[in-house]
Amino acid sequence: MRHFLHTWLRPSLLYALVALFVVWTMAPVVWIGTMSVQPEINYVSVPPHLSISDFSLRWYNEMLSEPDVAAALRNSVITATLTMVVCLVFGSLAAYTLARLNMPRKNLLLGISVFSRMIPSMVLIIPMFLLMRAASLLDSYAALVIVYSAFLLPYVIWMLKNFFEQVPVALESAARMDGCTRLGALFRVMIPAAGPGVVATAVFAFIGAWNEFLFGLILTTRQVVPITVKISALVSSTFHSDTSLVAATGMLAIIPVVVLVIVLNRYIVRGLVEGVKM
Repeated sequence: MRHFLHTWLRPSLLYALVALFVVWTMAPVVWIGTMSVQPEINYVSVPPHLSISDFSLRWYNEMLSEPDVAAALRNSVITATLTMVVCLVFGSLAAYTLARLNMPRKNLLLGISVFSRMIPSMVLIIPMFLLMRAASLLDSYAALVIVYSAFLLPYVIWMLKNFFEQVPVALESAARMDGCTRLGALFRVMIPAAGPGVVATAVFAFIGAWNEFLFGLILTTRQVVPITVKISALVSSTFHSDTSLVAATGMLAIIPVVVLVIVLNRYIVRGLVEGVKM
């Protein structure tokens, strides 16, 4: 009986729970994808009447042909990419300092940094808005990148610190003996050696900036509106009453992230596995 529990029952329950989790998380995405390629009448009826013959990409074409939607996608790509670069550059410097240099109370500093993210974003909306307005940065890429980076950097530093600590000290020592400065050792040895972890961290920062909605709503008005804010505007707009159009816009926001994860999946998995071994 015990052999049966260990060999069959427990693995079966685990697989069933994983399958249930996958279905639970993917069902909304699949349904939105279905809505984006079917006429509205097909899925609002009870029961839904989905037909392959009604399959169409015209709602994607219609959304992409709208200048505002195309501009929102471009804004999100630019903002997320710049945020990712800023987080990697400053996060690498801070993480290397915490991982390799003998600083007093460095763990306390890291703890305070990560703990700062426990503050709800809603509490910081007004201070961030007033700060960006005083700096004349409202409705600019700079405002979004600064705010997104400020919120993502504690996590990026924490992740990169753990990855850097897995790099053998001997590799860095050999580079220093060959004449590398600490900065040179960071970019020539540490980052390449922790490559999968750095890629996983970069993807995390990119997705975090791409999915951000609240500060995008508050800090932008017209010029640099991200796609998440644009989707919200379409949902509440009476002009776009066709939910297939809104679903197509939602899928346009999901597809780039999914493609990014699929392309970099090997590095992400390796990075996460190395993180688990810490």
